[in-house]
Amino acid sequence: MRRLILGVLLMSCGVPPALAQSITTESYPKFEVFGGYLDSGEFPYNVFHFGQGTTLESDFGTHHGLEASLIRNLNRYFGLKGDFSAHFHHDHGPVNVCLQAPCSPMTQTADLNPKLFNFLGGPEIKKRNHTRFTPFAHALFGVAHTTATFKTAGSAINLSIKTSETGFAMAFGGGLDLHLTRRYSFRTSLDYNPKWVGRDENGLRQSQNDLRLSVGVLFH
Repeated sequence: MRRLILGVLLMSCGVPPALAQSITTESYPKFEVFGGYLDSGEFPYNVFHFGQGTTLESDFGTHHGLEASLIRNLNRYFGLKGDFSAHFHHDHGPVNVCLQAPCSPMTQTADLNPKLFNFLGGPEIKKRNHTRFTPFAHALFGVAHTTATFKTAGSAINLSIKTSETGFAMAFGGGLDLHLTRRYSFRTSLDYNPKWVGRDENGLRQSQNDLRLSVGVLFH
């Protein structure tokens, strides 16, 4: 009887460390990776200055984009996030070409392809719980880089020119993770994304204020 009691006591002493170790190692993933679809709404107008007197008015507005992020969780509630997003826009239509003064414009088709990229990083805070839903919030800082290519080809002129610039950018917002399996969650998020890129008709720097809505899969 004494041996049986002693054995039970020894087993009881071994359970808490093992249980604590299991909770510690499985309570949160060290790394999480997100990939998804991005809808960036409508941007303010922008005047693209290509030099040599060539300017075109358009914007970076798009409902088709991509977002990817990597999160390094430091504990159950706090992590560091690196985020990349890409916005793609395309304009196609007629343009009037003047080769000399006085102007006798000739019309031919042209393509304008603006692109905008965000490279951001900062903290992400999660409220992990015992349900399948995990809300989170982030504050991200970094840079936005834009490029725009203008191409036209016709009887009047063949032209392909490009412009680019880089400016400060931020993103503030959050979302919700829906736990599907041990390895996957469905993530949706919404944030405010101001960027200091783009020019007005006078060539002065302006800000692009946007809301980003993204949906996709979180791997953990």
